[in-house]
Amino acid sequence: MQKPLLEIRHLNAIIVLSEELNYTQAAIRLDMSQSGLSRLIQDAERRLERTLFHRNHHKVELTDAGRTCVAEATLALEHEERAIQYTRSHARNVDSNLAVGRSQYADPVLTDVLLAVQLQLYPNLNVVLHSAFAPELASGVLSSQLDLALITHPPDNPRLSTVRLTESPMYILMAEDHPLAPRQTLKLNDLSANRWIVFDRRIHPPLYGALMHGAQAARVEYKGLDHVMSADEASHLVTKQGGFAFLTRAGAFRVANHGLIAKPLDEDTLRLDVHLAVRADNRSKLLSEFVRGFMMKLKSVLEPPQMNLPIGAPNGGGIR
Repeated sequence: MQKPLLEIRHLNAIIVLSEELNYTQAAIRLDMSQSGLSRLIQDAERRLERTLFHRNHHKVELTDAGRTCVAEATLALEHEERAIQYTRSHARNVDSNLAVGRSQYADPVLTDVLLAVQLQLYPNLNVVLHSAFAPELASGVLSSQLDLALITHPPDNPRLSTVRLTESPMYILMAEDHPLAPRQTLKLNDLSANRWIVFDRRIHPPLYGALMHGAQAARVEYKGLDHVMSADEASHLVTKQGGFAFLTRAGAFRVANHGLIAKPLDEDTLRLDVHLAVRADNRSKLLSEFVRGFMMKLKSVLEPPQMNLPIGAPNGGGIR
């Protein structure tokens, strides 16, 4: 049998080097020598007959072939991990598995409800959670890496079947002694001429774009713009340098203490809609039963008007 072009060790090395773009740092992460990493990358390039990295004494850059390889290598390792998890689950008498993606902007209550779903037809169901950015979640559902996902503002795609679950405003974190603290709600215009602390664009490109466009349309100018990956980072910056941090409701209220306060942002274009998304052509009976159970349990918890949706109706997309 023909051996694969690349082995797991090649894939790991390529992914880590693409993240670090520095041989020394990548070698430390991989627990190997720099010369060993260099030989491994050269061997991968020889096997593929493609140059994956341009390197000189000053910097390392991915080539177009390298970017393609990183994407496929990441997918290959994810599939390997999923295969291992499912095989181990089988050994533990787990008869069914569901891979569920979750946006960090989704309310934790949704995750709690997901994990509380029990199905009589699948008593040994194993739900495996994966947290990722919104674009990665949509891609994971479309590529069948994920069976379903909780996504904030999923992209319009005919291959995705979605149902809106919750809707909430963004929240602004600020010092509790700020002049705006007594206000019940805030508008973008209120935040002008101050330092803004916003989520990194990679977390949710459309929402980030909507925020920047909204500021431009309202002619709101900020003194500076800091980017963070978590609510904890945001709260630290607000404490140290002041300004306003844009957060989810759950994130804002978790860190709104020790002199910080959170207020809802009253902007229709900057609301967080969380959707349940599956592939439109997915006909899995297990998935259908799980979605039904999830929606029924969630309705009893939240009972918003949008929950009265005909899941599984004749025109209800891929959820049958």
